[in-house]
Amino acid sequence: MNIKQVSERSGVSPQNIRFYEKEKLLCPARNPDNRYREYTEEDLRILKLIRMLRMLDMPLPEIRRILHNELSLTEAALAQRDRLKEQAEQLDSAIRFCGILAGSSQTTRELNVDEYLARMSQNPQPGSFFTQWVEDYRAVAWAEHNKRFSFFPDGPVTNPREFTDALLDYAAKENLNLVIVHESMNPQFTIDGVEYKAVRRYAHCRNLPVATVQCTVVHPEDFEPDVSPSRRKIQQILHYAWPLLAFLAIDLLILLPRGIATELFTTWWGWGLILVFASMGIYNAAYNYYYIYNENGKTNRSHH
Repeated sequence: MNIKQVSERSGVSPQNIRFYEKEKLLCPARNPDNRYREYTEEDLRILKLIRMLRMLDMPLPEIRRILHNELSLTEAALAQRDRLKEQAEQLDSAIRFCGILAGSSQTTRELNVDEYLARMSQNPQPGSFFTQWVEDYRAVAWAEHNKRFSFFPDGPVTNPREFTDALLDYAAKENLNLVIVHESMNPQFTIDGVEYKAVRRYAHCRNLPVATVQCTVVHPEDFEPDVSPSRRKIQQILHYAWPLLAFLAIDLLILLPRGIATELFTTWWGWGLILVFASMGIYNAAYNYYYIYNENGKTNRSHH
């Protein structure tokens, strides 16, 4: 079976299948002739098992341990049952508090917020929400890595033949199963059956033009993670904008011990410092988007 067939039979999206392979939950064999994945009935059974366990909200690390025979299904199920019971108790508590608030008929000014916070803090929330956000972010990051990538060719790319040679050279270096489908100055190719298109761009380094080959997946919807659209959008922004956030965090870490962080927004030098760090962060975020996840992210494709 190919990935489309096993996806239809398992109910798991192609993007999630690739993500599970990256997480070492699934290791399909490859056809020795074309190096494409070939999924067996056993792979299908494993995918259905993963889907079932994920429907129970079982964390991926535990599912991996089950599949690698490091943890029994019984032990994992009991541990997950305990977690779900704890979450259910916390949900019941939240429902009760909502009922109390609804029946109090108090306005926000009349409400004793400190009292309610003290009562609610007696049952702190577990880290399941944060854990789910981390897992969703990993899925979004992996998808973004694989939707687009770029590289610097070793030689000139001035005609279709040279473009093909550049793509094949890149594939050989990265051990990718790349097949040219359409040779041109806007070539199309596949990597393990995933369709990509490429375009040549020029960047300038010390006033000298440097060729860059930028490749984009033809069907990005196949890489969309199983994450809510609103959460996916937030995490995509964080994925590409982390340099900006990092620079601003460093800015505050430097200034807080000096006791002058409050002057940032009240003095001209404070705003100037913010603009400098923000500019550095925006530049690095853009560089992150076009190059870092393209050049350094290419190892994410080498497993296909």
